[in-house]
Amino acid sequence: MSIDFVVATPHDAVHFNDVHRNYTATAGYLVCNNIYNRMVLTEWYNFSGSYPDLATHWEMLDGARRWRFHLNQAARWQDGVPLTAHDVVYTHLHAKKMGYTGAMFLTDVADIVAVNDHTVDYHLTGPNSGFLVQLGNFIFSHVLPRHLYEGTDWDTNPYNLKPVGSGPFRLVEWAKGEHIILEKVENHWGAQPEIDRLIFKIQPDRDECVKMVVRGEADFFPQDTLTYDRLHLVEGADNVEVMRRKGPGMALLDFNHGSSLWADQRRRDAIAQAVNRADIAKIADPGTSFAWDHYLLATVDWAFNPDVKAPGFDPAAADKLLDESGLARDASGQRGTLRLYYMDSFYGHRTLAAIIARNLDAVGFKVVYEGLDSVEWSKRIRREHDFDLIIVGGTMSPDIEITATKYASNGLNNMGLHHNKDVDAAYEAARTAVTREERGAHYRRLQEIWRRDCEFVPLFWYGTYFARSKRFFGWADQLDYSIPWWHWGRIRPTEQA
Repeated sequence: MSIDFVVATPHDAVHFNDVHRNYTATAGYLVCNNIYNRMVLTEWYNFSGSYPDLATHWEMLDGARRWRFHLNQAARWQDGVPLTAHDVVYTHLHAKKMGYTGAMFLTDVADIVAVNDHTVDYHLTGPNSGFLVQLGNFIFSHVLPRHLYEGTDWDTNPYNLKPVGSGPFRLVEWAKGEHIILEKVENHWGAQPEIDRLIFKIQPDRDECVKMVVRGEADFFPQDTLTYDRLHLVEGADNVEVMRRKGPGMALLDFNHGSSLWADQRRRDAIAQAVNRADIAKIADPGTSFAWDHYLLATVDWAFNPDVKAPGFDPAAADKLLDESGLARDASGQRGTLRLYYMDSFYGHRTLAAIIARNLDAVGFKVVYEGLDSVEWSKRIRREHDFDLIIVGGTMSPDIEITATKYASNGLNNMGLHHNKDVDAAYEAARTAVTREERGAHYRRLQEIWRRDCEFVPLFWYGTYFARSKRFFGWADQLDYSIPWWHWGRIRPTEQA
């Protein structure tokens, strides 16, 4: 009898090439993590190092200017072709050359060289002791088969829809809007899955996704599906295990720094002082999620600066700063209209947007807010930067280097068009430091700069809720070998199943 692991997910796939274009929160995002491999894996929650994936081991060389990775010589593509260093070099250099999503973590990579068929050197533009975490943390750093992509247009390559990966599962069926089915790869070169099939059932109603697990029709659903306001849906379900934990990320309000509207810092400071965290605290879950006024999460204790906090709520001071900056109220009391966007897959972002809109209305702004799906977000926010304000969610752990993609001038996910030489210098100083203590000192300075220049406004520390069927075992918290929540190659049936 086939052992099926069923995932109820609200968003269908767009394609299956996250290196080309990543659409977070879609089924394609989840599928890619089970049909492809990365060089290394890094767990978001409990950072104790990076773990092998394609690479069995690695070295930091030349004072962190060069990183050498030794590949598993047994690795094979699902069509039987050996996976080599040349696949790694091609995938990541081509992504960098073309500006694809997979290049986000490659900003400071000068070159990638195949030392031999199973050894790869990443040559950096300068020292970066946090490079390993970047390489392992980002989802879209998968390696693609060179023999199926080289010389093709990645926009139209048919293997984007019929992928040939190196992972433990292969795609066998995609019925758009209904389901995606993966089957285990027999005699896989890595760990052999004990699940025969991964089945993704597309269910746009998130409440129904939760109910499917409670009814035993599914075993899991993606992050951000079970939320604080949906916990009542799993109460009393003895076939479901629920985990509550402080999330690895935070929500923040970011400015379009490329717009002249925010060139005057007084205006950014005014927005920060208009935010009332007492309103935000009403949507929190004490012990799990919080209204948050620091620029980093306290769980990253080696880099956290407890002395740096966002400005407190002071609408009168905000009014004064806006007047002084030249944004005077008109006869109707308005200063203008602001366009605020958020990703609709993140819990609480719509509620946060409504709170921010009310807060800013009090200081004279009409705020028009809208949730965008992953595809529209990628277009309007990431590529076109067509907004005034955005609510951004994302991880701040396990290493602060991963934030550089968003807040460094050359960050390839720099949606807010940040360009602050002091921020860049703090990142650079942290990269060149060898010890964690030294790096932490530079990151504490970074938080001071973020606050001094009001680069963004911290809002909320996420809580994360997982509900999973008791039919399976092998999650990251159940194993000494830490694996991400969305990678199911090590999941296995429990005895009662």
